Amino acid sequence: MSDISFEYNVPVFAGAPDEGSEPTHRDTPQYEALDWEATKMGVQKAEELGFDAAWAPDHLLLGRDHAEYECWTLLSAIAGFTEDINLGSLVLCNDYRNPALVAKMAATLDVISDGRLELGLGAGWHEPEYDAYGWEYRDGFERLMRLDESIRLMKRMWAAGTDGASFDGKHYQIEDAYCVPGPVQDPHPPILVGGQGEEVTLKLVAKHADVWNTDVFNGDVETLEHKIGVIEDHCETVGRDPDDIEYSWDGHVICTRDEEKFDRLLDLMTPIQFEAEYQDQAPIVTEEDAREYFIMGTPEECAEAIERRIDAGVTKFQGWFIDFPDTDGMELFADEVIPQFS
Repeated sequence: MSDISFEYNVPVFAGAPDEGSEPTHRDTPQYEALDWEATKMGVQKAEELGFDAAWAPDHLLLGRDHAEYECWTLLSAIAGFTEDINLGSLVLCNDYRNPALVAKMAATLDVISDGRLELGLGAGWHEPEYDAYGWEYRDGFERLMRLDESIRLMKRMWAAGTDGASFDGKHYQIEDAYCVPGPVQDPHPPILVGGQGEEVTLKLVAKHADVWNTDVFNGDVETLEHKIGVIEDHCETVGRDPDDIEYSWDGHVICTRDEEKFDRLLDLMTPIQFEAEYQDQAPIVTEEDAREYFIMGTPEECAEAIERRIDAGVTKFQGWFIDFPDTDGMELFADEVIPQFS
């Protein structure tokens, strides 16, 4: 059990409802206004409580009033005021930044954090952000092929050492691109790939990833077991040992012995669904089926939910603590749940 890690998802946006309305975002339904000191406090509390990593999503306008912290700047700031907790992107959108620059950025952050970076990558999906910021939104297969090239390009830059790296792909080209100093971690920071598509995305996981990340819409045990089986089949196809890949669960956590608080948070948290134009991509998580998807209830019930996912193959648990900016749930989880798996 000592290989099980518990990790904190950083509230980079506020999601609480305006009076008489629904929450703006179900990940942070009690967070009323984006505030740096509150967000910073949450990370510091997570490190103090012994959480293994802090993860930031890579979006730009999802929160209340469209206020949201940019992922890479935030991770760099976190590196400066923490000492032990790992830092990760959950997940960095490939199309928002040039991959050669990301390779350099990742190496630098790994150096200044003394080897604490975990690099989460994804193909991107949120078209309104592409439109707002002037990026070209390509079809899903092309976005995935660009991600495939990006990962290969970054690995080549990290491996080049003091020699310049070159790469001539369909989507990206570099010539004598240096990445000095290189990452602290050997051969590079762990690469986490997020996504669900079984034919292409999960094959990219089998080819390139150190960690596969599910999402809040696919965290039920049955789906996890199925997706992990698909990845293992792809590993056989590409000639990779499936034991080289770690599996992470990303979802919502309610940990409390207060039944009234539990009911109030559950009501705020559900239903969870994609925006209207994406609702064919994932199930709507209702109050009735939330227990299948999330870790919630008393510490004993939370531990049981974790145990079921460990049995399915999960070793990393990345949680959105729904009562934030209250930290009681996170503290109870650290005091009474985490020790059961150490």
